[in-house]
Amino acid sequence: MTLTELSDLCTAGVPVAVEIHALAPMMYVAYRVESEHRTPIRDAGDTLRFPSRAAALDALRQTGLAEATFIHNSAYGEMVGLDASADSTEFRETIPLQDN
Repeated sequence: MTLTELSDLCTAGVPVAVEIHALAPMMYVAYRVESEHRTPIRDAGDTLRFPSRAAALDALRQTGLAEATFIHNSAYGEMVGLDASADSTEFRETIPLQDN
């Protein structure tokens, strides 16, 4: 899916869920979410990468998308020696993109 296709869905009134994942410092990737399946937003065949959270939100805002969920996984558990079964250190924030 491209930003143009996402914009077309938003214009048609189709409810679309999008997550922005912080993969590394200065690398953010947006995914369309359908049930448990995530598809990266693409540009000319390649996964579209954003240099900042703000850049990702601005691009998604222009599609007409109502909101996006920002996700950042922390390595805190690994740094302090928690085992893999410990509680998630994932940060999730739903961000409204349009003024209503």
